[in-house]
Amino acid sequence: MRHVYLFIAITLGGLALGGCGAPTARQTAIPEAAVEEQQYTCPMHPHYISTDPNGTCPICGMDLVPADKQESSASGERETLYYKHPMGKPDTSPVPKKDSMGMDYIPVYAGEAGAGVTVSPEMIQTMGIRTAPAQVRDFSRVLRAFGTVEANERLEYATVSRLEGWIDNLAVNAEGDSVRPGSLLYRVYSPDLIAAQKDYLNSIDIGNETRISAVRQRLQSLGMQEAAIRQLKESGKVIERVPVYAEAGGTVADLQVRDGDYVKPGTPILRLQSYSGVWIIASIPESDLPLVDTGVPVRLSFPSAPEAPDEGRIDYIYPTIDPKTRTADVRIEVDNASGYLRPGAYADIRLNVGGQPRLSVPSEAILVGSEGARVIIAEGDGRFSGRAVKAGVSSNGRTEILEGLQRGEMVVASGQFLLDSEANLREGLSKLEAPADTLTDPDAPLSEIPVNAQTLAEIDHFTDMALYFHEALTDGYEIDPLFVEPAIGLAAKLRPQYANTRLEPIIDSSEDALQSAQEADDTEELRIALSRLMQALRPWLLEGAPSHYRDAGLSLYRDEASGHYWLEQGNSPSNPYGGETAELINWPDPMAAMSMNSESDNSADAQKPQGRDR
Repeated sequence: MRHVYLFIAITLGGLALGGCGAPTARQTAIPEAAVEEQQYTCPMHPHYISTDPNGTCPICGMDLVPADKQESSASGERETLYYKHPMGKPDTSPVPKKDSMGMDYIPVYAGEAGAGVTVSPEMIQTMGIRTAPAQVRDFSRVLRAFGTVEANERLEYATVSRLEGWIDNLAVNAEGDSVRPGSLLYRVYSPDLIAAQKDYLNSIDIGNETRISAVRQRLQSLGMQEAAIRQLKESGKVIERVPVYAEAGGTVADLQVRDGDYVKPGTPILRLQSYSGVWIIASIPESDLPLVDTGVPVRLSFPSAPEAPDEGRIDYIYPTIDPKTRTADVRIEVDNASGYLRPGAYADIRLNVGGQPRLSVPSEAILVGSEGARVIIAEGDGRFSGRAVKAGVSSNGRTEILEGLQRGEMVVASGQFLLDSEANLREGLSKLEAPADTLTDPDAPLSEIPVNAQTLAEIDHFTDMALYFHEALTDGYEIDPLFVEPAIGLAAKLRPQYANTRLEPIIDSSEDALQSAQEADDTEELRIALSRLMQALRPWLLEGAPSHYRDAGLSLYRDEASGHYWLEQGNSPSNPYGGETAELINWPDPMAAMSMNSESDNSADAQKPQGRDR
């Protein structure tokens, strides 16, 4: 049952926008003079609007021309541009669909996709407007980088003393000496090790296996290798200067002792580094990092070693970025069995990156502002509107579009700055002029207050919340305060538009009830908030637009015990207040000019119980 209220709200929005039946004249009554009055504008300065057909532009002096009417009635047929996600995510579709949670996408009609403008063909040419389609392009390209050869830390071996003693007969004399696995490194003289050897030989003579095992373990812990222990056991004589053999091969990278030095546990002796495999650390620009991944093959070139291997593979991408160079390091693993590559050598690197196809537009079509990336959509017939998008990586003059566009949609690639500024200006002017369109008599009935399709859809957010609270109470889950926030924000937007009308107290009371629901800590407080919201909305439901909600399949019920109201889909009541019986309230017939007030709850149109709570 969860999220059913969202589907109902979308259905309400579809009715309000003309998608599921035409509203009655009482819901969309607009003063005739406002509809028939022709406006005139300047061809060069379209933000200047006048009602004088013989007027001139005060800016440039040009004669005014008739302005295109952008308004649409709630019942008119309008072109569907695309469908957007109901929760405001930057995700659109050219056809109706549902998201992963089953919520229907909302249609966006011409003129509603954002702040839009209409430009004549002559002005399109004058402004240098150029359009381009959103296309799926292969982003593959060759990325050049540089790097240096470094030792493979996985092939490093260190020798550290485990006992106290003196180094004798050091076989490795200097850094750079080559050492093979198993070759003698040095001998060590240690009284502790001599005593342990004697104890080991005595244990063998006694034949106590437990003691032999314990003493053998002690010899190993003191650093005596298996080869030396076998020699001790076979000869039966103490080895005064115990040999230490190389467990791995390589080149002496660091030598810390000399012949005759005294060492103690933890003293570093030497460090061996094998160069059979090396790393190349390459610097990749920050902007190209999204195209790079581990396992990607690379082509290599070494000026100091032309015969070295010419290919490798990215092994690791370091997690930090250098704040000075704005680059990140990647590690490339290269086989160096031939020994041509030396640490510190320069490497020229070429990577084939971004090979997968991506939906993209020309990079110059992207406008970036405080609200994120957006593009200007060319809707055809000189109409343009803005749309928010989510941009991805850029390559070869094109930018990937992750969300917000569909393949084949036309975007403005040149001149979009002029269109965007003009659209924002018109939107600002329309907001300033909006309250004048809805001025009406303060005593006018709710059914005669001018309400266009957009406003009706906005008011439907309040009924959407009533459905949401009902579902939360009957299904036993907590509401999400974030779901309530958009409806509260719409109250602030609608209030100045309908100031001094009978709709203003409905908006104020609905906002208070929504804020109470948002702060509700338990089920009882949410029930009170639902009751307050329904008390506020009831005049609008029964007097303002009853046929709109009737056509949406909604039912209005009253709890007989408490007198509280609720709204839900269908004809099987589920009482959120815990009462035993529910009274169905009939939707008034708009043609009968019925007006209901707060004292008409028990009128002859009310039906008696239709069912009991589930």
